[in-house]
Amino acid sequence: MKKLILLLAICLTLSCKKDLDKKLSSKNWRVESVTVSPAMTSGNKTSTNYLELMGPQSCAATTILTFSDKGIFTSGSNGALCDLFYDPNSKPVTWTREGEQIIISSSPQSPFTLKGNKLTRTTTTTSAGGTVYTFEYVYKAQ
Repeated sequence: MKKLILLLAICLTLSCKKDLDKKLSSKNWRVESVTVSPAMTSGNKTSTNYLELMGPQSCAATTILTFSDKGIFTSGSNGALCDLFYDPNSKPVTWTREGEQIIISSSPQSPFTLKGNKLTRTTTTTSAGGTVYTFEYVYKAQ
């Protein structure tokens, strides 16, 4: 009986992993919001809503993420000049999943978290003036 329960537990674990991977790779993920802390100033506006500061047609506001079932990760935007720095000789960026954490090979220190139909990611950057900004990105499955 113990062997049967162990076998069922292993099968359930493996099927859940495949289901989550399929959920991730079967959809495109569009940016829904980006919150910056502390508030940032752009032009004459100061806000914690980074997408509002950048505008609805900006690269930040049109970002779409794709996770292929073969482990390749892509991120793109359709704003003017968004993908200007594409390097055709660069290695593909890959993704792996550990539980709810999605790790991207190009930035393993800032994993995504998958919960329901939302992906979230937190990153930090330091401005030239020394201010440390924290960005929380939220993506929604399409």
